[in-house]
Amino acid sequence: MISMKSIMIYGSLVPCFSLIILLYILGVARYVTDFEENTCEMTYMFEYPQYVRISLNNNIEEKYPRFGLYAYGEGFVTEKLRRMHFSGIPVLFIPGNAGSHEQVRSIASVSLRKSRKTPFHFDFFTVSFNKDYSALYGGVLMEQTVYVSHCIKTILALYKNKMDNVVLIGHSMGGVIAKGALLLAPNMNASFASIIINLATPHTPALVLDNVFANYYEELEKHLYKLKDAGVKVISIGGGPRDILVTAAQTYDPTADINVLSTSVPAVWKSTDHLSILWCKQLVFVIVRALFDAVDHLKKPFKIASSPDLKMQALSYHFLQHSSGKKLYHYKEKVLFKDDSKWINIPSRQYVWSNKSESKKWSTIYLVVKLSQKSDFLTIDAVNLENKDWLFMCIESKKQDKKGICEWGWNLTNNTRILIDPLYRPRKTVDLDLKEMNHLGITHVVVRITPEDLDKFVTVSFDSYFHDSRVESTKTKFFHPKYLFGFYGSSPIETVKGNIRYYVTLSNIIDVVTIEMKSTDCTNHYAVVELLEPWNVGSTQSRFFMNKDDGPKTIKMQTLYGRRNETASLRLTLDPECSYTINIQPGGIIDKISCRIRDRWPLLYITIISLLLLFLSIRIYSSDMRQTVVVTIILSFIFNVTYETCIALCIISISAIAVCCCVIFFGSVAHGIAARFFARAITISRTWSDWELYELPVITTIFVLSLVPTTCGALAMVVSVFLYFLKLTRMYEDYLEEILIAWLQHFNWFKRFKSITKENNRSTSQEIYNHLILFLLWIFAAIPAIPSVLVWAKNFSYNIRLTSEDPVFLISWIILAACGTTNVMHIYPEDQGIRSLILSSVLRFVSWIILSMTAASRPFFYHWYMPPIAAALVMLIALNNAVPTNNLAF
Repeated sequence: MISMKSIMIYGSLVPCFSLIILLYILGVARYVTDFEENTCEMTYMFEYPQYVRISLNNNIEEKYPRFGLYAYGEGFVTEKLRRMHFSGIPVLFIPGNAGSHEQVRSIASVSLRKSRKTPFHFDFFTVSFNKDYSALYGGVLMEQTVYVSHCIKTILALYKNKMDNVVLIGHSMGGVIAKGALLLAPNMNASFASIIINLATPHTPALVLDNVFANYYEELEKHLYKLKDAGVKVISIGGGPRDILVTAAQTYDPTADINVLSTSVPAVWKSTDHLSILWCKQLVFVIVRALFDAVDHLKKPFKIASSPDLKMQALSYHFLQHSSGKKLYHYKEKVLFKDDSKWINIPSRQYVWSNKSESKKWSTIYLVVKLSQKSDFLTIDAVNLENKDWLFMCIESKKQDKKGICEWGWNLTNNTRILIDPLYRPRKTVDLDLKEMNHLGITHVVVRITPEDLDKFVTVSFDSYFHDSRVESTKTKFFHPKYLFGFYGSSPIETVKGNIRYYVTLSNIIDVVTIEMKSTDCTNHYAVVELLEPWNVGSTQSRFFMNKDDGPKTIKMQTLYGRRNETASLRLTLDPECSYTINIQPGGIIDKISCRIRDRWPLLYITIISLLLLFLSIRIYSSDMRQTVVVTIILSFIFNVTYETCIALCIISISAIAVCCCVIFFGSVAHGIAARFFARAITISRTWSDWELYELPVITTIFVLSLVPTTCGALAMVVSVFLYFLKLTRMYEDYLEEILIAWLQHFNWFKRFKSITKENNRSTSQEIYNHLILFLLWIFAAIPAIPSVLVWAKNFSYNIRLTSEDPVFLISWIILAACGTTNVMHIYPEDQGIRSLILSSVLRFVSWIILSMTAASRPFFYHWYMPPIAAALVMLIALNNAVPTNNLAF
């Protein structure tokens, strides 16, 4: 029985664990709700979309009856497709986990519309996977990969040797399949593709629930170098904060040519969720324009450029360094300046020029900044300046009106970038390192304004400064108690009029930052804050600050958590007409927890299994319980999973309470369902089925194991969990009977049963407690069986037997199902013999080994280890119970 001291200890821990679980729930709520509103525009079809089925080889069609290949068409284009007439550049769209082939329509429709203005077009194909679960089940993932490889060959065959590669666009797991089809499928190689565009693809999986899935990723990583060797350009696009299914860190592909979030794609600057990334108009337009610009116009038939450099120019322009215009523009290296033009010298280091005071409409205006030793950086911010060649550097060559001017200059426009603007105006900016220019002998920086620009209100702001003077740092005290709750920050940053650019390095802030920006001298002002993560240039996030919306605002770092060898920073673009007070602080505790949940929630599964095995070891041999608890706490600190361990303990406690409630309130219902099902399955009466269910567990075990060859092992495992639950309900009923007898013992005719009843009452309650721990182990060990059961159920009409089941899991399910449905699982907490000590030590050691897996570089690859480990230990306990003890406890 539980001692009074134990009850007091548990009672003192309840408030602590309640606070932990409350904070965790608030963190989860913050993670799934705290993101910007979806401001993407919806793409639309120009004509009714249709899908034309493309037949593959008969053998392939028979082997994969669930899958299909389609060509996308609209209007009159569909008739050409039905005649199998394809004359464009092939693009294959691959849907993700449980995705639909119809998801291609947004990109395909926009492409068809754009092709009306070009001499070439793209043919879009799409694959139907019957919405199978490729993200959960390795067998399905491999089947889809092989099928896509056959689709690629079939598509190229339609062009009769006129095309030798395709463009692959994969959404979610479709991006993994796109690479796998080239690198892992038989008789395939990377040269079958020219460009791979991954949309919200988990290059780092969050859950690896079977061995086949783990091996797939590991083999794929070994062969990724072949894509670069073949000149295939890979772009990985993540959705940013709104995508809570595939985080930005998961979309980062270390071997990709471009890693970018939709929040930093020029002209998009919006976070997309896991589905809207397919139909977000701003992003779809960028993807389509990049594909069109990647086409080599000099070769017939039109194809994607074979030169990796040419492809990279188009892709980089649209996804990273978009300087001007919707189409890739090749800038001239040197440009001659016009003679009949006006040259205006910028008179001061901080200056704002506008055309408001320009009365005469000059052919061209040149704004000239003379380089000096008074600054080493120059920031230029231009609004409503739309000419493509607008920024140059030059060497003074002659005088005009006693002013130094240049005859020609080197074009710097390709170093500029368009900038998000709160008022949705065309805006360009650049930061120039003047020290590098001085070494080249450059004397001037020139901004060119054309007559067409003067039709609008143009402002060009100049800010010359020493770079070090504009770099601030958050001097937060990392271990200060106020820091944990977000109340402590560095001293406010005070800016002056004329300053455009500031940088703030986020020292000791590795997860979330809160920014507040106020202007004391401007009623109408604007500012833009960009969060830069130097380890990934494509992960920039932006926030607006205006007079009606000046903060505080929170930005969470997306692609890095837990490392401190690199420091994120903020890049501030200010209104030069205003001065600001800027307050930057670490985020609050709820925001920090939400970041931890985002990046570390998969560790909970490993931690829960570890703790359950630890509980079993204590129940088997409890003499050294204190030492066990102390060592576990120390290890959780060493492996940096203290918080996850506390949450795992709370989850186990809540699960135990939930199981107890289900046993009490729903036990009889579950018993009735099982008895009826068992009676129908073996065609006997309800009374006999009820008796055999509990009194003849061997028959129940045979029935459960018969599911393995006829359906799948995972189904047998799930059924065994339900039968184990029935065992708990029966034990609870027996326990209630003993309690009733204990109550009746107060009557004289039951006095003789007093001592026997007390002993039986205690042993039954302990046995229920032991089986409750074992049942929880069964539940969590069965989690990887759920994907297999879902795949089996979904494809039941095609095949009653799941043939692609992982053999390691199959053996594990057989062992667990057999042990769970028989009476071989017992734990005797009162026995403290040498065999109990050995078994307890084995469980304890394995528990700590599992806990150490959380500190591995990629802990998610250890998820599939849990069922085999549980099966091995359960079999060890069962064998111990079957072997005679010779009066020695085990």
